[in-house]
Amino acid sequence: MVNEEILITGIEYKVRKLIEVNSFLKKENERFFQESELSAKKIIELNNKIEENQKEIFKFTLANTLEIEFGVEEGSKRIDSLIDEIDRCIEVLSE
Repeated sequence: MVNEEILITGIEYKVRKLIEVNSFLKKENERFFQESELSAKKIIELNNKIEENQKEIFKFTLANTLEIEFGVEEGSKRIDSLIDEIDRCIEVLSE
């Protein structure tokens, strides 16, 4: 009878320890999940920033190319002309 009580006590102790470990792992899993969501949002923000920076680099490259090829005034006129043409295309496409 004493052996059975010792076995039962040992099993109860092990079950309590497993419950504690399970609770800890659930909390840790939730924390990792939240960190994962934050990281995913940060990745999206950084990708958007990269796209914006790439657009800016393209603009500067285009402006520098036009400036080198045609000079400042002529390059500026060409850019204005291209912008006007793009605006006309947008108007035609929106009709």
